[in-house]
Amino acid sequence: MDGLERCGVDGLVSLPRLFCAPLLRCVTVSNHLVLLDVSAGSYDVVDQVGAAMWEQLLREPDDRDLAGVAGEFGVSLAVVESDFSTFAAEQRAVGRLVSECPRPGASRKLVPRERPTIWRAFRERASAQRELQRGFGAAYARRTAWVADSAAPRIAVDQLVQRFRTADGLFPAREAPLDCLPRSLALTRFLRLAGWPAEHVIGVALHPFEAHAWVEVDGAAIDENPASLHRYTPIARA
Repeated sequence: MDGLERCGVDGLVSLPRLFCAPLLRCVTVSNHLVLLDVSAGSYDVVDQVGAAMWEQLLREPDDRDLAGVAGEFGVSLAVVESDFSTFAAEQRAVGRLVSECPRPGASRKLVPRERPTIWRAFRERASAQRELQRGFGAAYARRTAWVADSAAPRIAVDQLVQRFRTADGLFPAREAPLDCLPRSLALTRFLRLAGWPAEHVIGVALHPFEAHAWVEVDGAAIDENPASLHRYTPIARA
């Protein structure tokens, strides 16, 4: 197998350190691994064994503890070694794990400020909906790439949110609460183009699986009930 070799007296399987693919986001929730492919907007949930192996693969080879994994799940080291190498090969084959550390993502594009009118908010809401219908990856990249000058003076966030609410109330294709993605992407760019460093956040929950998207400014959720966000673990920030 490419990159596979035996090492040490323990006979542990040693692979090069692997890295999460550039367009993949991952987080551990309730001992399960949740993966988000931001190029397609698709999710996958990996069981507890796979989550443990994934965590080991992200370590330096000398820091891996397959014996500990074997003890945790009550199986022999030989079984863990075999499953570990198989799992690694599968994840590399589908491009989820790569052998080179991904380079930093593209820097945000500085653009002129826009007048944050209700009409501008409505246009952002409508265009976000259209772009997502054509594909998640391009819409997500476009909506989270633009920022405007954040120097004062700026209209207060609460005033901007009120304008966005008014525009959102006029939007004819709302599917609340299932419209969180287009709504949050639209609000993110609306706030950024008004000079606020808004951050788009996607969170996930299990049992049952659910994803939710929202907007934060300086770490505080905007136009959301904070209590309702406690069940979500952030998997992507942009």
